[in-house]
Amino acid sequence: MGSTRTYIREEDLGAQALLDELSRAYERGWQPADVLHVTARSGDLSDVPLGAAAVLFDAHRSRAEHRAPDGWLRQIRSVADRHPPLAALATRIPPGDRGPLFGAALQHALPEVTRFQVTGLAFTWKYLPRFTVLAPPPSRWPSLRTADDTGGAPDPRILDRIRGLLSKAESTDFPEEAETLSAKAQELVTRYAVSAALLAGGDDASGIRGVRLHLDNPYAREKVLLLTAIGSANRARTVWFAKLGIATVVGGDVELRQIEVLFESLLVQATRAMTAAGTGGRAGGGATAFRRAFLAGYADRIGERLREADARATVDAAADAHMPVTTLAPILARRSEAVDDEFRRLFPATRSTRTRTVDAEGWHAGRGAAENACLTSPSMPGPR
Repeated sequence: MGSTRTYIREEDLGAQALLDELSRAYERGWQPADVLHVTARSGDLSDVPLGAAAVLFDAHRSRAEHRAPDGWLRQIRSVADRHPPLAALATRIPPGDRGPLFGAALQHALPEVTRFQVTGLAFTWKYLPRFTVLAPPPSRWPSLRTADDTGGAPDPRILDRIRGLLSKAESTDFPEEAETLSAKAQELVTRYAVSAALLAGGDDASGIRGVRLHLDNPYAREKVLLLTAIGSANRARTVWFAKLGIATVVGGDVELRQIEVLFESLLVQATRAMTAAGTGGRAGGGATAFRRAFLAGYADRIGERLREADARATVDAAADAHMPVTTLAPILARRSEAVDDEFRRLFPATRSTRTRTVDAEGWHAGRGAAENACLTSPSMPGPR
């Protein structure tokens, strides 16, 4: 039988107020990864483990493991992986505890934490504004999650293979090898997504939702350009909240998971290529302008390559499904329209922005580097 460790309450750190503000933030549309992202951006990195402890304890007391939507649960597990001692601490506190034992346990796990720091973080969370609700908050979770609550995410085995291919692409020193892996990735992503759309049986809005990705400086705006290019090629829409450093991508479940994986890998490849390119002999502000232009050019060319690969794969997917492409195209068009409808519902007041004037040499250097980027998604089988 398991045992529950007893913590003696030494000082009231105000932990209950912190947990209360976290719960209220969730009800206003924030999710665990969002809260910790803005906490890290607040300037005091010592707040991050404190925030993580609160998130993990709250997940334990709300029985998130058995009740939360799949995307929410992935966020909790990611936090636990980054903070193993805090995750262990959370599970040793009885789920029914409303704060006192959590406050005492904090003093053992994070002895430097003060009441001033706890109340300061609670104050920060208190004034988080309303955010678009992308997933049900804990108050709306079922008593027990069912299979239908896990969404239409791709087969984990497929994602594992995608990650394996991308890992090879990120580690190779040979552009030709990355190029060989390259366009096949998006083609295989498209085939898988088309199969999922056909299996939806004409339910064009099936599995369409939004997910948030958190981007940090430097060059956050240019990173969003890359994310937007990847999303657009996969029938998804992207909106950027610059003040928060958060992008929301709206699309189908299958596409969203693969967009995340592709973006993570292509960002690694873009950063490596940018570092290898140097600064074109510039220094100071000129070097910054060159790098921004490099990443913008990289994103532009990646978008072109992904769309080209998607077009080829759509033809192949139609052949696999034994239907003319003229029959498949309207199905995918209706799917895109459903994504647009959901995007407008979630974000009725957005505006488009244009890329600023950029360093021409950096732009073309970035486009050239994108020619050697591997677009392979880590979970798809290789070409036959």
